[in-house]
Amino acid sequence: MDPLVKSHDLDTAVSDIIERCGENIILATALGLGKPNRLLNRLYQKVKSQPDKCKLTIYTALSLQVPQAKSDVEQRFLGPFAARHFGEDYLGLDYLDDANQNTLPDNISLHEFYFSSGSQLHHASAQQNYISQNYTHVARDLVAAGVNLVVQQVAKRGDRLSLSCNPDVMLDLIEQMQAANKPLMVVGVVNAALPFLGGDADVSESIFDLLVDDAIPQTLFGIPRESVSLVDHAIGLHASRLVKDGGTLQIGIGALSDAIVNALILRHQNNADYHQALTAIDSVLDSTLVKDIGGISPFKQGLYGATEMVMDGFMHLRNAGILRRLVFDDLALQTLLDQHMICNPLAKSDLQVLIEQGLIAPVITDKDVAWMKKFGLVDINAKIIGANLALAPDSMLTVPATFMEDYWLLC
Repeated sequence: MDPLVKSHDLDTAVSDIIERCGENIILATALGLGKPNRLLNRLYQKVKSQPDKCKLTIYTALSLQVPQAKSDVEQRFLGPFAARHFGEDYLGLDYLDDANQNTLPDNISLHEFYFSSGSQLHHASAQQNYISQNYTHVARDLVAAGVNLVVQQVAKRGDRLSLSCNPDVMLDLIEQMQAANKPLMVVGVVNAALPFLGGDADVSESIFDLLVDDAIPQTLFGIPRESVSLVDHAIGLHASRLVKDGGTLQIGIGALSDAIVNALILRHQNNADYHQALTAIDSVLDSTLVKDIGGISPFKQGLYGATEMVMDGFMHLRNAGILRRLVFDDLALQTLLDQHMICNPLAKSDLQVLIEQGLIAPVITDKDVAWMKKFGLVDINAKIIGANLALAPDSMLTVPATFMEDYWLLC
């Protein structure tokens, strides 16, 4: 990978991209909010203005667009709502405007694997270029398509960057392109309006070839919310009984998702009211099915959330104390947790279990400390001092109140 180039100007960034990628740009950009609209628009217009010199192929999904009125009456109703909900300064995507009018130039093509429902009913080229694709296979298929440019907006905190709500495909794509020994220009565009998310989304500047930061935040697209009907609430109540304490939850976006979130919060925080609501729709609260795979009691272990898109329902579940089950990307460590051989949160006594199971050495080394830091078992500032492991106060590995020292003996 070439040394990181930083730019504060979009036009300069576009010139760098064309110089690096050549006349045939095969671009991948993130689903939904991960798109840096301003840079994409500059690149699109530059290529559009040079039909004999440049070609641009765009691979993406869920290109978001503010609804457009089709008549004066519609505009008078929709205009004030759109300004209030989406913001008057939301910048749309130029390529999407042209695609929706069937006016994409011959030197530019657009391929998406996910549309907003009904958005492409009357657009033949969009339907013909649609890719029926499993999310798991996106990176693999992009490698096969010969992508040479990936562009994504990022959040910034100090010298760290976050891929925010779109960490999955980009990281897989970079890894697979490197494994295939194929060239890929990785471009990040800093957006102060984008939330900084941790975990695998927290990355170093070093993964980028070009980092663009012109200090102008891009307004985020406001997802419309459907009202939750009584039928939705009833479905949510029924579904909430099938969620087992200590389990994993995956929910999408929409009224049914909101209804399930509401029912789970009611179950956890106001269990008597929850039982009363269930009784109103079903006289049998605790059926055999519910006993086998679900529950109607408050959550003791909590849930783990799994999703390809972060949505506000998960944040409500987190704030309600439900989304708190820890899951580790390590089979041996996760097995210990599932078999209740270690606690959640981890306790000082669990250090011996980790040693007995061979996950760390009897005499802890720097390698062991790095492994524990990777999974958040100790604070990022924990370190070996002499023959001791010094723990920061906010470590997940908690020290009992009777243990007043700040160190664990290593030998």
